[in-house]
Amino acid sequence: MADNRILLVEDDHSISDTVALNLRYVGYEVMVFGDGSAAAAYLAQDHSFDLALLDIMLPGIDGMEVCRRLKGQST
Repeated sequence: MADNRILLVEDDHSISDTVALNLRYVGYEVMVFGDGSAAAAYLAQDHSFDLALLDIMLPGIDGMEVCRRLKGQST
């Protein structure tokens, strides 16, 4: 299952740490970002994720905008 990549964007560190820990425990590769701007900048270079878990209210740009950018790159 190591080929399955998950993008996790959550500004609450206790939540993101817990979610990432559990996903990694069952074999997923997880990339964690604490704000929307950093996630969007990374997505400009690498958008090969199987799933994105996005908080809606984020510093920088919100989760909805991150989603729009991710969808725009998938075509």
